[in-house]
Formats: sequence, C-alpha cells, structure tokens
Amino acid sequence: MSSLPPPAPPSHPPTWPPALPLNQQPPNAGPQQAALGQRQPGYMPPPPTPSYGQQGAMPPPQPGNVPPPYARPQRNASRGVITGLSCSVLLIISLIVVVCGALSLGGYLLLRNFASTGATSSSSYSSGTSGSTTLHSNTPTSIPTRTFPVNGTLTYSSITITVVNVQLASSFPDDLNATNSATLLRVLLKENNGTNDFASYSYNEIARLILPDQTSVAPNALQYGGAPQPSSTRTNWLDFPVPNNVDVSHTLLRLGAPTEATMDIPLQNKPDLTKYDPSTTRPTNAQTTYAGLKWTVTETSVSWSAQGKQADSGKRFLTLSFRIDNLSNQDVGFNADDFMRLQVGSDRFPPTANTLHMIVKAGTTNQTGDVIFTLPEGTTACTVIMMQSDLLPNSQEAQIPLQLSSNKTSA
Repeated sequence: MSSLPPPAPPSHPPTWPPALPLNQQPPNAGPQQAALGQRQPGYMPPPPTPSYGQQGAMPPPQPGNVPPPYARPQRNASRGVITGLSCSVLLIISLIVVVCGALSLGGYLLLRNFASTGATSSSSYSSGTSGSTTLHSNTPTSIPTRTFPVNGTLTYSSITITVVNVQLASSFPDDLNATNSATLLRVLLKENNGTNDFASYSYNEIARLILPDQTSVAPNALQYGGAPQPSSTRTNWLDFPVPNNVDVSHTLLRLGAPTEATMDIPLQNKPDLTKYDPSTTRPTNAQTTYAGLKWTVTETSVSWSAQGKQADSGKRFLTLSFRIDNLSNQDVGFNADDFMRLQVGSDRFPPTANTLHMIVKAGTTNQTGDVIFTLPEGTTACTVIMMQSDLLPNSQEAQIPLQLSSNKTSA
C-alpha cells in the first residue's frame, strides 16, 4: 500500500477551543480571563491599531461618543457671510441714525439760537438818521395814528408843493417797506406842475426831515419818487422813521440837494413861507434902443427856481420880461444869447435861457419874451448890457439899469 502524503498544515494555527462570535460570548467572560491568557470559545484577538500616518487609517472615536469632524454636519458658509453682512448693514444703519439724530438736534439748537438772536435784533432799530442813531431794546408798541395839519405851500424846481398835513403812526397799510423804527412820520403832499417844463429831481435825494436836535432823516418809503409831469396835479406822500417821542411841531421838511438853494417847511399849522415867494417889480422907464429895436423891461422876478430847475446854492434866478417894438421898415433877426449880459458889480453873466423870438417883423409892436439869468442871492441892483455886435446893424452898446425888490436869502 502506498502511503498517503501527510496533510498540509493549515495556514493559521487552529484555535482551541473554537472561537465564538462576539455576540455569543459567555456572560461570565471578563477581562480577568483575557489577562490570564485564557481564551474563551470563539474569541479572536483584535487587529493591530493602524497608525494615523498610514493610508486609509481612520482617527479613533472622540471621547464621550462625539462623532469625528468629518462625520459632523458642516456649517453653511454663505449663510455666515450673509449673517456677517447683515450685522455690518445694521451697524451702519445704526450709525447713520445716531449721526442724523445728532445733526437734527444740533440744527434745532442752532435754529432756536438764531431765532432767539433774530428776535432780539428785531427789537432793536436805528432811527435811520444821518447824524445819530437811537437804539431800542424792547419791541415797539403800536400807537394810534395822529394827524397834524400844516397847509404850507412853496415852489421848488418850478413845482408848486403843498404840505397838507403830517401823520404819526406805528405803520401805514400802503407802506410795504420794512422798517425797524417804532414810529413813522408821513408827510402828505399835493403837487402841481403848472408849466410845460419837466422837472428832474428825486425825493430820495432832495427831501430830508429835520428833527428838533437838527438830525437829518432820509425818507424810507414814498409813493412817487420824482416830479409830476408838465401840466398835471397829483397827491404824494413821504415816510420818515422817527423816535416815538418826537415833537412834530419842532420838526421841518427840507427840500433841496446839498448843491442847491434849500427850502425849509416847518411842520406846524400854516407856516410862514413867504420868503420863498418870487420877488417881483415893474420898473418904469426901463428901456433903450438897440439894433433898430425898442427894448423895454416890463417886469423883473427874482425866484428860487425857473424852467424846472432849482437855483444853485447861493444863487437865484432873475427873469426879465421884455416888450420889443420894431418901428423900422425892415425885419431884424437876432439871438439874445450873443449880445445880452447881466452885470452885477464887475461881473457879467450870460443868459441861462430865453424865449424871445429870433426875428421881429418890420412894423411889429408889443412882441414879448423872457430872458433868464442867474445872480448872487441878496442882489438888489443890476444892469442889462447889450453889447456891440458885428452881426447886427446899429448895435452900439446899450444899457438898462434895474432896481430889484428885496431878494431874500435862504434860511
């Protein structure tokens, strides 16, 4: 008999007794048996623990049954960004709200301070005078309108001006100009331009209220600023800021620019203004023959204005009214500005205007016209000089002496 080969040894040594599955371990198996090297049926030693550096190695479980990081639920990264942006937006909005609140509070305090300052400033005002300023720290009290009659008339720049009355009040409904004055004094005027001349002046420049202390006050409002048109009549008013305790009876209205002959109207009932009336005379035998014509001065008039113009300071206008007769048999033409002069002392003045016809027909009588000169105020005697002219036949020099009525001086 052939012998059979011995069986091959197993690849793993047999365990004895055979190992039992873990779920079939006997209940009394414990760590002591493992420590004594006793193997329980079905027991198998644990595989060696792999190193973390080896490929495919898994980290050991965390203490307390905490799952490893890779097994934990991951946080949404975009949600974190949105949450961060939301926080930033909320922070920015909060800062804006705080800044706006601070600015609003600061603006409110600034406006309140400005309003308080404005209220304080509005309670103070200047009297509007050129010589002095009166300040009042309290809000002015309204006063009822009071009227003071005047009825004074004079002629300024050939315009007949009547001061009808003056009124004192806190304000007037037709005066739209703002004023810091506690009181306004209104001068009511009636103006008549009975000439064909245009007067050129502005009440803002020529009208001043003179207070009792001689302070000069310019108007702060007026109805019409300039002169009325030729051949027209109208009413007008001028408003002046004044102290609330002003004594109206000791004030006056002054008309005239600084370079003009000024006229003062006391603001009291029926003031005496006769010194501003023209001084008129009708001389006798005031005549001469010149250039074949007979010249006669029929009237002289010394006045403060002529042809829509006020006389310069220290001057007056002299108007000479002439009658001219041409008894010859030929026409005579001339221009009075060329040969006529007014002599006062050693000075000779040319005419400022004349209305004489430049041609006098043969046989014409009683042809009239005026020649106007300026002369120093206070002049009582003068001479009309007709100079020799090569342009006129029979024009030897001729003279007409004149005596003038009292030429009143300015106030």
